Amino acid sequence: MSNKFKIPPVSTLLGSTIGNYIKILSNQKISSKYIGKIFLTTLIVLISTPFHWWEELIFNKKKIKNTVLKKPPLFIIGHWRSGTTLLHNLLCQDPKTSYVTTYQTIFPNNLASKLIFQTFMKLAMPERRPADNMKLGVSLPQEDEFALSNMYHNSYYNFFYFPNNYKEFYDKSINFKNLEVKEEKEWCYYYDKLLKKAYLDNDSKEQLILKNPVNTARIKLLLDLYPNAKFIYIYRNPITVFLSTQKFFRVILKTLMLQAVDNEFIDNMIFDVYERLMEDYLKYRSLIPKGNLYEIRYEDFEADPIKGLKIIYSDLLHADFYKVEPKFVEYLKSVKEHKKQQYEVEKPSLDLITKRLDKYIKLYNYQIPEEIIVK
Repeated sequence: MSNKFKIPPVSTLLGSTIGNYIKILSNQKISSKYIGKIFLTTLIVLISTPFHWWEELIFNKKKIKNTVLKKPPLFIIGHWRSGTTLLHNLLCQDPKTSYVTTYQTIFPNNLASKLIFQTFMKLAMPERRPADNMKLGVSLPQEDEFALSNMYHNSYYNFFYFPNNYKEFYDKSINFKNLEVKEEKEWCYYYDKLLKKAYLDNDSKEQLILKNPVNTARIKLLLDLYPNAKFIYIYRNPITVFLSTQKFFRVILKTLMLQAVDNEFIDNMIFDVYERLMEDYLKYRSLIPKGNLYEIRYEDFEADPIKGLKIIYSDLLHADFYKVEPKFVEYLKSVKEHKKQQYEVEKPSLDLITKRLDKYIKLYNYQIPEEIIVK
């Protein structure tokens, strides 16, 4: 992973409305070393406020309520580092798809003033993503949880800023524990608003495709909102997933967090969230209507993505695959071949990983992957 991954000394909360920003920061302990970042972020939020008022005039409640998706949304789910990005990027090559863009994840409250804020974002954002060196761009598909965080205070991705409270964020934003009915309705309104704004910003193209690992545990909630929603669950060797997530989080958390945590904390958090996410998925996946869920093994998809896409189009989307196939082939050619990541792991650490994830390793019939080098 490149050590050059850097973002400007501002928080990705800079796209929040002032009210949402205050709610997220209130009652949170912020380490003194991040006060400068908070100052700059607050300044940008204040400067942006008049544009947020304009946004509400353009995308008002009536417009959102009257917006009807042409097709039920498709949700790509699975733990971080399980192949969700590759799958999402491929499916979004279809010219008929709508999706949340990287710009929208940071500035979901500034679509009406996109020309101004998009220019700023192009100058500030890195060219490549850490961990997998995937290309970043303001108009490229991106997962929606950061966007939700900038629109509504109850988002799991607030853990990136305040990792010490990740359990509380999981309980409140995923399981809706101890929330009043009013708060649940508010969350649903803002999430639906986020999706419909993305849909409108993509000229209301037919199929809205969302990628968000957090949604792996939100199946019941998503079906309440979109009863006929489609789901693709992609899974990967849990050992590789842990090591890749560990590598990713150790870089990305340092650029986003507003309170310091050490590597041991990060590792324990990954174990805990993996187990919670998987258990919630296994508990609720049976609620998905027959024919609306496709489960795919990442290793199989990586070996033959075209075969996997054919099945998705025929069995899940019921759409013409062959019309779009050249777009998929072109994208796959553009993705640079890269050497499979190897992980050097001390035996006690590997033993701990296999012990903690044993249930899921056996569930999906995995072994210790060949890319693991035991020191």
